[in-house]
Amino acid sequence: MTTRSTTTIIFAVLLILVVMAVSAAITFMGFANNAKFSDATVWETGFAEAQSMKILDFTGDGQDELFVQNPDTVALYDRDGNELFSQEFNDPISTTLGDVNGDQVEDIVVFHASGVTVLDGSGDILWEANPRDLSTAYRSAVLRFQGGPQVLLGDARGAVVALDSTGNELWRGATTITDYVRGLDDARIDGVPHAAAANHNGLVKLFDERGNGLWEYQLNGILRRLRAYDLDGDGNGEILIGGDSGRLVLLEAATGAERFNRGLGQTIVEIREVELDGEPSSREFVVGGRDGGVWAFEADGTQLWSASMPDRVSEIIALDIDDDGAYEVAVGDEGGLVAIFTGRGQRQTLNNWPSAVFRLDTGRLTDSDQLAVADASTVQILNVQKQSAPFWYSPLLAGVIVSFIIAFAAWFIAAIPPKPVLKVAAEDQTVEGLMARNRMLHESLADVERLRGTGEMPSEAYLARLRDLRGQLADTQAALLKAGQNIRLETFKCPNCGGALPLGLDKCEYCGQIVIS
Repeated sequence: MTTRSTTTIIFAVLLILVVMAVSAAITFMGFANNAKFSDATVWETGFAEAQSMKILDFTGDGQDELFVQNPDTVALYDRDGNELFSQEFNDPISTTLGDVNGDQVEDIVVFHASGVTVLDGSGDILWEANPRDLSTAYRSAVLRFQGGPQVLLGDARGAVVALDSTGNELWRGATTITDYVRGLDDARIDGVPHAAAANHNGLVKLFDERGNGLWEYQLNGILRRLRAYDLDGDGNGEILIGGDSGRLVLLEAATGAERFNRGLGQTIVEIREVELDGEPSSREFVVGGRDGGVWAFEADGTQLWSASMPDRVSEIIALDIDDDGAYEVAVGDEGGLVAIFTGRGQRQTLNNWPSAVFRLDTGRLTDSDQLAVADASTVQILNVQKQSAPFWYSPLLAGVIVSFIIAFAAWFIAAIPPKPVLKVAAEDQTVEGLMARNRMLHESLADVERLRGTGEMPSEAYLARLRDLRGQLADTQAALLKAGQNIRLETFKCPNCGGALPLGLDKCEYCGQIVIS
């Protein structure tokens, strides 16, 4: 194998290793797996400025329906978009959903200017109540305490009132600063439900089942969002809050102590729990900002990724489009854009709406992987699907193909025979010149014999030099004969190895073959 062939093969092997390493990294680290999502409209209906929207089973028949609410109306639609009922109330209203009467079916709680109305999935009134001294409705929630479900109401003056499953008042917990209730949620301590309430002015307070305040926390600045989750699955909840100061704070539900407090640089307007990595033992959450910022965090506050939307984030929901256990994130903004983010933060625009996106939700009405989108005037149900590229688009397969091409090219180059060495002889080819060369070669042969006799030249070198000189002598004498010079040949070729031998030898000095000269 020539030096050129060896070098070519070594270079090709190194190049193949680099190509395969890069293609494997791109494949297994997911850089090339930029998910593509498509949507198709199933149905749409006119409904203006939805403030709440949820896909759940409200009738107990095992089939989900779509609930929507705007400032003065609540409505329920079946799987095909047919209106089951619609009811107006004195605005503004606040709604929440939950099983109030214990029949294992979701009920609709409407907190309005005249009191509280609880509806079932048919639009029938289960009960109504008018708690004393409540001002404008702002927040409501249904919490399932150990003693039974409670309907919690938060008004414009910071009061939190709890009603039992028939509308009777159980307790009233006032916060220390008068401002409207911005958040109500279920925060668990050792698995036991507690009510986490937050005022617009940043005050957060935790109540037990009897309305006893366990602790208070004051956020520095206006509070926009409160969410409570058990992110690490230990039975003790975590309370996430954020607001105008741009601070994202996680509080321990049991004590109210800060677990972390970090700045995001813009007003926080939405927080949602999302299972991003498919490991339910530890949950993640996504935060949206007023300037379009989107961030994903682990339960301990470690940032996973950050991205952005063109306008203020209006809604964040989680949906598992490809049913792999790792959820995607749908984000809507006030510019009308809905985008899907993968668990790694890769963004794809799903669609643009002519007005701000008010609410998003996901569920199964007519099919799986459906997304409900409410803008300023309509509600649409979309089928969302993940588009997978054919297997031949895989970077790993491309790497294998390129490697085969490199290997073939290297084999082709290595197989090309080496170019013959061009020898240019600037020798005198006249008779006189050839005769002079003949004499010089005899002298050189004599010198080689002398050096051998004195031991100054090893046997291997002697035979090599002897063979070369005798070959040149044979060529010179052949040239003299061709020139018409009458000389006696002094050498002949060994029939076995081709070496030039002096006439009279019967055994080749180079290969040891018996010869007849």
